[in-house]
Amino acid sequence: MNYELTEQSIQYVFGNKKYKNGQKTRNLKNVKTGAKADELQKVGQAIASLQDDSLDEAYLVQKSRLVPAAE
Repeated sequence: MNYELTEQSIQYVFGNKKYKNGQKTRNLKNVKTGAKADELQKVGQAIASLQDDSLDEAYLVQKSRLVPAAE
């Protein structure tokens, strides 16, 4: 069996005392396969600055399906 990547998304966790529990999570779908970590970080920081928040964390979420190995 092998893995086949089917979709990617990024989850950003923003911090600000105006949010309940001090954090807000936002998910962005359809992240391209070749996206680099520093590019994703820059996007998160840009969004955070527009919202007057801090970027506390970022998670790359990948979904893959299992496929039989080619014989």
